Amino acid sequence: MKIIANETSGFQLRRFALLGMSGLGKTFISCNLAQKDNWSHYSVDYEIGKLLFKNQHKHFLDGFEIGNLTNLSNFLGKPGSPSMGGISFSEYLKRQQLHRDAEIKATLNASLLVGRSPELSHLVCDTSGSICELVNPANENDEILSSLSKSFLIICLEAPDSMYQVLIDRFLAKPKPMYYDENFLHSLWQNFGDSISGINDEINPDEFMIYGFKALIKRRKEIFDAISKNWGISLNFEQLRKVKCAADLIEIIQHEIVSEIKSQ
Repeated sequence: MKIIANETSGFQLRRFALLGMSGLGKTFISCNLAQKDNWSHYSVDYEIGKLLFKNQHKHFLDGFEIGNLTNLSNFLGKPGSPSMGGISFSEYLKRQQLHRDAEIKATLNASLLVGRSPELSHLVCDTSGSICELVNPANENDEILSSLSKSFLIICLEAPDSMYQVLIDRFLAKPKPMYYDENFLHSLWQNFGDSISGINDEINPDEFMIYGFKALIKRRKEIFDAISKNWGISLNFEQLRKVKCAADLIEIIQHEIVSEIKSQ
């Protein structure tokens, strides 16, 4: 189901949901809108942490803020040898499931926020980079995408292949934990173990995370492309580099909408 962008309440009331790979600028743009133009900034990653960091995990709240989400990565951990900072694969799966449940709730809560105040305007929903693992863009009844599209204009951030290599290079320099679709994760874990003929307690967690991240790049790009095609619009990296304030973002959104209408 293709959304007619300029007819959505999200566009008319300036409510935008930013989707895309981690590192493409969702949080940077959102923070700019909040700081320079006084927009409301709903960070899904931050809300995930607030849901997860309770009871025995509440110590992760120390220093946790929109500008510093490191503790969310620390909570997820990395599977592999404990002597190299890893955790067991079974424990990793448990934490992945907790993250999945929290991300679904935190994302849907963004629309509940709008539902309580339908006239709410100038709001940016800064989604998690793993939202693509939770949705089926080909399903017009997808719960998360349906909910978001009713409250926000969905905007997918895209980049040329060269930019994705930059993301890989950044990850190579500083590997960090990630969230994966469970079936995909099982497949990665099995294939990686087979490729090095290693057992779980001997696997280097950073090497596995690098292997997994490279596999995620192609997978997630294809899903985000489908989301923008069926549920919203896409803005490329060159356009996004020009965004300094809300007026800049609105201008390129309007330009993209006009281009889409002309191409139909």
